[in-house]
Amino acid sequence: MPPSPAPQPRLVVRISARSAVAAVAVVGLAVVVQRVFVAAHAPLSWAAAAAVVAVMIDPIVDTLDRRIPRLPAVIIALIVAAAAIWGVIYVAFDELSSGIDRLGESARLAAEELETREDSIGQLARDAEAARRVDLFVDTLDERVTGGEDVIESTAGTAPTYFLSGILTLFLMSYGPRLARSALEQLDDPARQARIAAIVPVALQRARRAIFLTLGQGLLVGLVVAGAGYLLDMPVPAALGLAAGVMALLPHVGIVLGTLPLILLVLALRSDVAAIATAVLALAAQLGDSFVLRRRIGARSVHIGLLVPWVVVLVAYAVYGVGGATYGLAFAIFVLAMVDEFGKDRVAGIPVPEDEAAGDGGVEGTERAGEPGAEDKDGDHAGEAQPAADVPGPVSTA
Repeated sequence: MPPSPAPQPRLVVRISARSAVAAVAVVGLAVVVQRVFVAAHAPLSWAAAAAVVAVMIDPIVDTLDRRIPRLPAVIIALIVAAAAIWGVIYVAFDELSSGIDRLGESARLAAEELETREDSIGQLARDAEAARRVDLFVDTLDERVTGGEDVIESTAGTAPTYFLSGILTLFLMSYGPRLARSALEQLDDPARQARIAAIVPVALQRARRAIFLTLGQGLLVGLVVAGAGYLLDMPVPAALGLAAGVMALLPHVGIVLGTLPLILLVLALRSDVAAIATAVLALAAQLGDSFVLRRRIGARSVHIGLLVPWVVVLVAYAVYGVGGATYGLAFAIFVLAMVDEFGKDRVAGIPVPEDEAAGDGGVEGTERAGEPGAEDKDGDHAGEAQPAADVPGPVSTA
């Protein structure tokens, strides 16, 4: 009789009771955290908005703080910023509400004229059923658009929210640096503390500068588009300018998308030549923005590519609306600045922790940063690390 084959070893997966309990605990904790986050998304969004506002108005407060006490300076800065934002929104929505009838009539006539044309544009308009789609768009716009008075009423209805956000902003302006220092002191490695203490303020300054420069660019585009709308006698030019200015904040394609409503109205209400000229000017402005202005903004602050802003804006808008998209983009710019700062091989004047310097051929980061002649980008000599106790927080104090 031939010998029986030896039994093959079988892979036995044993899960201990401790591992099972740990897995269940992790899943349960994740569910609890998710539900808590969803339930507390409103106050969390207030805190995020207050942090962004505190960082943005800090230079204005520091300027006013030289002449008046800090508390009135913060209140004045908040009032001025809120008045500027809501003033633009009031003008745009009030004009859109009062001009909705003219806009609807002009859009319907323009769509009908396009469909009666015998060229390729007319065929494209007939295939797309331009007249019917314009009617649906105008009816929807008439139902959803409110006037300036309604904007004021809605703003007054949400006054408690803005009041709480203002209180949070005042709190962060006063105690933000202490909170930042306390968080930094949780790290055990003094070298890592010094590195983060030097990197975070620089990243905040670069992100804030990028936001201010981008907002200035959007304001310029909005004023130009609104002025062109007034000169061409377009309906609701202020609303066209607001849409163009907001879209211009997005890099590389924002100006073209923002001026698209103006181009379509010019095509329908003016002539093909005027529409082509408007499109060429918009494309030229977009190329100048992408290849000249954006590069200069990136050189002075932080480079903002195409992918991150679009993804963040789309996701944040779907979850939290316009406010979420705005503040989400601000946080994304700060994260980009932080990644850019941490991605540098060496930051002048910042000692590198031993575990990070071990892979550099035995050259200590502190010695390399303190070499003679090494200077940071501001011209200050390296090797003067800021102590962790003096780290500024997200905002400065008086």
